[in-house]
Amino acid sequence: MKMNKITYTLLLFFVISGSLFAQGEIEAYNFSRKNISGTARSMGMGGAFGALGGDQTGISINPAGIAVYRSSEIVGTFDLSNNTSKVGNLKESVTDRALSNLGFVGYFPLRSDAVPLVNFGFTHHRQKSFSRKISAVGAPNNSLLYYIADRVNKYNDENPNHLATPEKLWKTEDYNPFADSYPWLGVLAYNSYLIKESTNNAYIPFTDEAVRNDLYLTESGYIDNYDFTIGTTINNKLNLGLALSVSSLSYNLYSDYREDFVNAGHYYLTNWMNTTGSGFSAKVGAIYRPIHELRIGVAYHTSTWYSLTDMFSAETTDELSNAPVPDYKPATIQSGTATNYYNLTTPDKWVFSVATVLGNRFIASLDYEITDYSKMKLSTSNDNGWYDPDNGYISEDFKTASTLRLGGEYRLTPKFSGRLGYAWIQNPYNSDFKEKGYAAVSGTNTVYRMEGNTSLYTGGIGYRFNANFFLDVALVYTTQKDDLYSFPSVYNDQNQLFIDGSPFSLDYSSWKGLVTLGYKF
Repeated sequence: MKMNKITYTLLLFFVISGSLFAQGEIEAYNFSRKNISGTARSMGMGGAFGALGGDQTGISINPAGIAVYRSSEIVGTFDLSNNTSKVGNLKESVTDRALSNLGFVGYFPLRSDAVPLVNFGFTHHRQKSFSRKISAVGAPNNSLLYYIADRVNKYNDENPNHLATPEKLWKTEDYNPFADSYPWLGVLAYNSYLIKESTNNAYIPFTDEAVRNDLYLTESGYIDNYDFTIGTTINNKLNLGLALSVSSLSYNLYSDYREDFVNAGHYYLTNWMNTTGSGFSAKVGAIYRPIHELRIGVAYHTSTWYSLTDMFSAETTDELSNAPVPDYKPATIQSGTATNYYNLTTPDKWVFSVATVLGNRFIASLDYEITDYSKMKLSTSNDNGWYDPDNGYISEDFKTASTLRLGGEYRLTPKFSGRLGYAWIQNPYNSDFKEKGYAAVSGTNTVYRMEGNTSLYTGGIGYRFNANFFLDVALVYTTQKDDLYSFPSVYNDQNQLFIDGSPFSLDYSSWKGLVTLGYKF
């Protein structure tokens, strides 16, 4: 008979590199997809600055835009956003503040008609903010415990020489299963009496009662880019630019998931995750002006090569009504902390742009981006093949996606301008993956979002105080509809639904205000 349960606090810290805590396709996408962001002027025009240049955001999109400058410039942008997530009648909001852009461009004229200048620049640019809170309550068709039991059973099918037997899952004073390579979800659930053995080394939930679930999730963090750019112009017709970029990534996740059964009690599964790291990439671009009124741009962004570190921990808290053993006591089981080191290669990207400039009064601009997310790749430093299954899922489940940005600016007076814009970001999921939601999640966190297409509606104004100082203000409204999964759906070999993840419908919206102050000299 199992020993009395007490609250275990495992003072455990160890390194695992392998599939047990390997990042999965959802995390790879979360770190690969970037938001549309930039200066207030560019955001007022929907971020469509790839063929225009002369703006810090334009340089980030197409480094050839630095060659448009005919003076040096210092610019800073502050933004304030309110991000709202709504599931049913439950609404959560979080306010985010950031110095999202800070940059310098140096103008260096040359004594040459063919190559009249060489410009240099440095830009700090916040590519993505992860700030979000979500609450959800529902009545799923299946319990998370079915997914956990299935995960342990599949582990046993794939590891016949290292079976997760009841004795190997059970924590004692002399044996710690968390220090072995058994699935931590299974260890947590078994030590909380949430799953039990049905036949030889096969597991089922401790109850088949109907369930009600509650989910609370918070995310925070950012991806910042630091661009070092150089550019020139040839005969004042063709602008060329090159940028070398360093990225800094910080991500934090906290999730608390609860299931209540009709008569059998309830339990919690709580997860913490922290990801930090850095990466590098490069961009090249060109802007051609065949006539004064027309500008055509093209830019190529290489992959970003990240080196990342994850820290995971989890716990279960059970309060079961029907005692699974005579001396049962409610308890909290804590996993300790696992650390995983790995690499992520994001997909490369092409940007095609066109813009028209009519005198000093009107600008219209269009950007089109194309990114193949099936090229995302996870790896380890010694390339030992741990991530081959995850990379296989990525190539099957993701596809090429597009981003469209368009905007216009009209100069109402010599000092005052008005702007409008729109942007659309396509989700990169293959239709079968999006519809069925059978994502390959990692570690003990089973919560994830299948993101929908994103729309941004933008507007702004600009004021030039004199030849040196300028001020821009913009307002951006973002909307997106996602599927929120407490755990993945599972399909059998006949492609029939075996475990229903029962996703929530999540409505996400955001209001962001931006203020940019600049000085030309």
